Amino acid sequence: MMLVAMFATVTYSSAQSATEWLERLDRSLGERFAMDIFVEVGEVENVGDQLAGFLMVEGDGYYMTLGTMEVYSDGKLRYEINNERKEVVEDRVNLEAVDLLTNPTRAFDFVPEEFDAKVVAATADRVTLTLKPRSDALGITLIRLVLKRDGERITPKVITYDYDGDIININLTRVNDKELTLRRWDKSAYRAYDIVSFL
Repeated sequence: MMLVAMFATVTYSSAQSATEWLERLDRSLGERFAMDIFVEVGEVENVGDQLAGFLMVEGDGYYMTLGTMEVYSDGKLRYEINNERKEVVEDRVNLEAVDLLTNPTRAFDFVPEEFDAKVVAATADRVTLTLKPRSDALGITLIRLVLKRDGERITPKVITYDYDGDIININLTRVNDKELTLRRWDKSAYRAYDIVSFL
């Protein structure tokens, strides 16, 4: 009976279409979530190619750390802080961007009209999808997304971006956000910093 149940689970996982997986991911994440992130650039030749950080999204706003960097956004403006150089770069949010490091609020918003998605591997509790942008405007050749099924909830575990051979790999660990409050941009907290504005 256990073998039958395991086979049924695997069959169920692999039978789900990429669209169904993405819809379930969207419902699981909702408009508020937090994650620890670990970014690897290219083939990781030195420590500088690996950065640990944190991300929290709430509606159109987000706060992110990556190494010594911080990023705040209210959905319209983006404030990127370099704590080593004591510098703040303020700019408008690129609403067209879909990668997690540029526009986290759209990182898992894979509109069917914009991507060709397919399942390339599936086990009882995991699935790997590839998403190919239909437009070259995004600059992304391919996105690879690993999802984990936890009961009814779907959690993203890895997202990999291929920029025409330049690879960025991001490992994701979802964090319980019930006790967390989204950090908001506060100019007074960075009054000793130089501000570079592109507004």
